[in-house]
Amino acid sequence: MRTLAAAVASLAACGALAAEEDADFAATKGSAAEAQLQARLKASIRTLPGTDTQYFIGGYLQLDGLATRHRQDGDEQDAFIVSTTPFGPADKNYRAGIRASQLNWISKTPAPFGDFWTRLEANLFPLDGRTHPTLNQLFVRFGEAVTIGKTYSTFVDEDVLPTTLDYNGPSGVTFARQALVRVSLPIAAGWTVAASVEDSQADLDASGTLLSFRTDERRPDIAARVRFEGDFGHVQLAGLSRRIDVALDTPAGTREKHVNGKGVSLSGSLNVGDNAISGQIASGEGIGRYFNDPLSATGVGLGSGSQLDLLRSSGATLYYQHHWAPDWTTIAGASTLRIADEGLARRPEELKRVVYASANLAHRVTPTLIVGAEVLWGQATRVDGATASNTRLQISVRYLVF
Repeated sequence: MRTLAAAVASLAACGALAAEEDADFAATKGSAAEAQLQARLKASIRTLPGTDTQYFIGGYLQLDGLATRHRQDGDEQDAFIVSTTPFGPADKNYRAGIRASQLNWISKTPAPFGDFWTRLEANLFPLDGRTHPTLNQLFVRFGEAVTIGKTYSTFVDEDVLPTTLDYNGPSGVTFARQALVRVSLPIAAGWTVAASVEDSQADLDASGTLLSFRTDERRPDIAARVRFEGDFGHVQLAGLSRRIDVALDTPAGTREKHVNGKGVSLSGSLNVGDNAISGQIASGEGIGRYFNDPLSATGVGLGSGSQLDLLRSSGATLYYQHHWAPDWTTIAGASTLRIADEGLARRPEELKRVVYASANLAHRVTPTLIVGAEVLWGQATRVDGATASNTRLQISVRYLVF
């Protein structure tokens, strides 16, 4: 009976907490999602028998209905990826799916050095069009100081990832989850610095009829950031360094080069009453894979004299979150990602810029049921100046399971 009463109390506490949360579409990624989980952990009062470890396990079931003006190139159709916009004739695409449904685990164990955290996140959304379990996060954290495992790159600002219904989100925002070891230290009131060694994920083998392109990591990527948080919001400056080997096989022979990639990002948020504005600008050479759209996953191209040179990728993102009422929220904004191709021998049909825009309306119907609708628009521009656009309407229903 005590166990049953505890379970009922736990569910009631989580339901009350859900009712008190913002009415946005229950953040699926970034710091907002992590904050929601920690709040539910605090409210759930569940402990592992015989220990002081508190834990929370839950998630949600989500059904998405998508109506897209043009079917995207490639296998992935459930995420709105602007770089896959077709330039030729393409059929309309109507589909429904449950791939965004998610399972979460979080635990906290008191320890002399501070709380010991564990975290797991999985869904059914690999970006290859299939539906099967995918591990998004799996890490341990010692206090607030050391993180080990798969989670958001230190080059990413989790606070500026907008809660779009679209699973992919803005093209020009930095977004990468990978294996890392990160150390974070407070240096003054509101100020924190962090540095990490991260999985480079530079392995690529793209073979064609005349050309074969290969990349490999020479060392792990190194990322660092400094961050200030206050009542107004936050501001973050981040840097990235990477080194990869590149090889290009052609009928005339093989060209090889060691390249040093580097990038910088400035991001932040501003609280405006109950609403918020967030944004980011980021730029760098050889860092294409750190942006949310795979416009240039390798970040390398052919320069003058058929030499292998780094591509400069630059992205900008601006989003606004507005609360119409306690249970109604809109999140709207736009993002762009561009490759600087001056002096590079790029083919006319290659892309040099994408633009992504979205606006949604989400409503919390009950403490555990959320519905939302979102309109998306994207435009892709090629090296030769040709453009193509696409639009999508997405309707989503999410049921929270505690």
